[in-house]
Amino acid sequence: MKKIEKQQREKGKKYQKELKRFDLILKEIFSKAVGIIFWLATGQKIEGKAKVLPAEIRFVKSFYPDILIEIGGKIIHIEIQVQQDKTLPERMLDYFYAIRKKYGKTPTQIVLFAGKGNPPPNKFELKDEFQMQNLSFNFIVLDMKKIDPDVFIKSDKPEEVIVGILAGKFKDKPEIIKKVKKRIVEIVKDEEEIAKYIASVSFLAGLFDIKIEVKPMPIEVDIRKTFLYKWGKEEGKHEGLKEAILLGTQIKFGKSKVKEVKNLLGKIDDLNLLKKIKRRIIEAKTWDDFVRIFRNHK
Repeated sequence: MKKIEKQQREKGKKYQKELKRFDLILKEIFSKAVGIIFWLATGQKIEGKAKVLPAEIRFVKSFYPDILIEIGGKIIHIEIQVQQDKTLPERMLDYFYAIRKKYGKTPTQIVLFAGKGNPPPNKFELKDEFQMQNLSFNFIVLDMKKIDPDVFIKSDKPEEVIVGILAGKFKDKPEIIKKVKKRIVEIVKDEEEIAKYIASVSFLAGLFDIKIEVKPMPIEVDIRKTFLYKWGKEEGKHEGLKEAILLGTQIKFGKSKVKEVKNLLGKIDDLNLLKKIKRRIIEAKTWDDFVRIFRNHK
């Protein structure tokens, strides 16, 4: 029994390392694609080498922005949203204040909304009951559904091409992803680099519940060797399933919900239930709809 528990702990550590690796890959992609995102959001061009800033900002509590980059003397903060979140405007204000206090600069804040329906409001307003203190705070929201994916896909930079997955209409996602894969193979010639970028394509495609099929490509890339594909093959194991659920929670409902789900998963050892929870992430339309499966289990 102890041997099994040890193996499970080691497996869990391995998945944690893989998750951190993908976090770094995404930061690398957005640090190189930030120029076009900044231009789309502000209408301004920005030049210079991007410097990825530490994600952890300690200010009473720690904040973890999705992407935080310094380029051309500006600090750019990017949040990726695939679903409506009423807490987003207030969180953006928290991020704004924490970033400004730490770096002494006013950040340009951009929300990339890649979800269905209307994008989130682009401002936070606070009014106390006595109308003595009012606060109005704005940030930029880019509704990626309204942006032509070719703005990204025609680029010669693979990182910008990959961000094209977030653009365009939902019904066009499978075709957009095919175009992204094709373009990556056209502009990247090193097989290991292609494999890395295709793994990133798989990761972003997962936001829209689209599976990347393994098909022959002009340059052979065996996607079955990538982290996400191996993860799917290993999903019959408890720890692998739990890590998949936590990643899915972060992608669909935001980082703020991960800790709560992690605590709930700690009480579950039923393999079939874990599989149901993993499927439920995709099926659920709201947070309450998703957590209902935990309540029903109790």
